[in-house]
Amino acid sequence: MRSGLKTQKAIDEVSLHKVDTSIYLAKIYVEFTPISDIISPPFSSKLSKTLLINAYTRIGKLGILDSLFRKVKPKPLLVSPVFYMSSKSPRFMFKTEPNVPQPLILREGQTYGFTLTIIGQLNLTSLLDAISPGLELPLFTSRVVIRNLSVEVKNFESFKLTGDYVKFSFKTPVLLQFPKGWVRVKVPPRHSLLPIPCFLIWSLAEHWNAYAPSHLKISNVKKLAAYSNYALVEVDYSLRPVTVIYDERRRPRGFIGWVIYEHRKLSPKLSRQLSRLLEYANYVGVGRSRSIGFGIVDVETLKPIR
Repeated sequence: MRSGLKTQKAIDEVSLHKVDTSIYLAKIYVEFTPISDIISPPFSSKLSKTLLINAYTRIGKLGILDSLFRKVKPKPLLVSPVFYMSSKSPRFMFKTEPNVPQPLILREGQTYGFTLTIIGQLNLTSLLDAISPGLELPLFTSRVVIRNLSVEVKNFESFKLTGDYVKFSFKTPVLLQFPKGWVRVKVPPRHSLLPIPCFLIWSLAEHWNAYAPSHLKISNVKKLAAYSNYALVEVDYSLRPVTVIYDERRRPRGFIGWVIYEHRKLSPKLSRQLSRLLEYANYVGVGRSRSIGFGIVDVETLKPIR
């Protein structure tokens, strides 16, 4: 996972107005250890959300979360599934078909984590009160100890990922929807099992425009999405479709894996917009249902490929 700013430094930056406190993004990394084994729901972001609710309930400030969970699209709060920390590469925990019989279990004494991304205004001091290292919190039939918490604060002005090659690593299943309004007839929802650039960028641009300052909003999302098909050229990939067990009834189908694109700078203005969105993806993901942990992606630049 990415290393963030020191927690207190991030809080100070917000309180001292070194970042725009009206529109900013905070990504919080939480690590915890179960005191005893915990059986997780098949898609473990439900566990992350429950722990968050229990933490804010403890300090009597559940109303802060209620404002973030409100029914708006896109939501200003994104909660990841739990990931397993005791390995070389953190692995998100979710069940896919046909692996139904074995439950997901968080083991006593092991280290796990999850991330929160919050956009807008947030009292980071209350967050530290709710989830601070050393706290013991209830979680389902067990309890967990918070081991570490770090916060990374980003201003919308600072988003920029430059390089001639970029790698998208899709960490949780991506539900990449065809844009609505492309045809003037009533059509059912349609998803792609391939990370076609225009669908990725359309998804990111619409999310960006919901929260970015007015002078940074993308004026023509359709044009940028179409441009991305020529600017982001596939070089290599390893992808596979997965059917996710979300609950007793729902089985969304998406994809995981990675793709390397060559980023061709065909237009200075549109390339700058793409560069912002490429880094933005690291914080908000891509596709549908990002607020509950689908579509988590790690986007990084690579050295020139020979």
